[in-house]
Amino acid sequence: MTETTRDPPSPFTLCPPFDSTGGDVQLRSSDGVDFHVHRLVLSLASPFFKDMFSLPQPDPGLEVATIQMSETASVLYRALRFWYPGAEPPAIQTLDELREMLEVLILKYDMQFIVPAAKKHLREFLAEDSVAVFAIACRHEWRDVALEAAKSSLRLPIRAFESRPAQLEYMTADTYHSLLHYHTKCAIVATASTSALRWASYADIPGTGCTNWKNPTVCPRARAGHWTFAHNTLGPLTAWFSACLDILAATLLQSPAATLDSPDFLSQAVEKIGACESCRSEGFPALMKFLGILRAQIEHDLDSVELDLQF
Repeated sequence: MTETTRDPPSPFTLCPPFDSTGGDVQLRSSDGVDFHVHRLVLSLASPFFKDMFSLPQPDPGLEVATIQMSETASVLYRALRFWYPGAEPPAIQTLDELREMLEVLILKYDMQFIVPAAKKHLREFLAEDSVAVFAIACRHEWRDVALEAAKSSLRLPIRAFESRPAQLEYMTADTYHSLLHYHTKCAIVATASTSALRWASYADIPGTGCTNWKNPTVCPRARAGHWTFAHNTLGPLTAWFSACLDILAATLLQSPAATLDSPDFLSQAVEKIGACESCRSEGFPALMKFLGILRAQIEHDLDSVELDLQF
């Protein structure tokens, strides 16, 4: 006779309320852990289970029914704790854990009532991985979160294609194209704010108070001649500020919502100012103020860019 070998029991340990034998049905995970739950609670939460329990059931006096689940114990435990009455909410450590849990609860078991809480948790990962949040939001057709994630992704050079985003497997080609197209349109809008200054007051332009205007060897003028500013005011730029605009434009072309006052940019700005003591003392503080004005202008302009999604 051949001895049958059995898989070792799962080391997973259940906590209340799923370890109680008071439930009238048990969910068995793919790795053999039984979760004791109640039919009524499952039926109220999920149309999937409501339809299942509407079918003729075995005599409840014989034994507690067992439903074989395809999820592992760890996934099922997090998913149940997210909504089940009396359970302690799970500590969601990673975006992948949240994605997997939402796949189970919403897409598989149709628990639409958790959507507001799910969006709240998803938004908590915007700063960490906006592209992944965008992918998950599009997967669930949540336009509001998708737009927030797309805007957050403008901080990143996602069109550089230096590496393959891990989140591509969760996006359709059409969805990914929409994100890249949105990013490109925003880059055009953002860089336009540095190539034309009609939106800015000449008084806010760094270098206009330079005391070496008559000494271009100390503080050279920009070669582009006079620029047009707000109210059709014409005025020249210092060469160093013109160079700063070029640096900013190159940065914004890659990342439309990039941090403008980065240490790298500021060190280049100091280098571009050169030997002009007037601009070092007055122009640099004016540059810092201008960066705040520029950021506000870019954010205003970016709000007009539409994200094209097919849902």
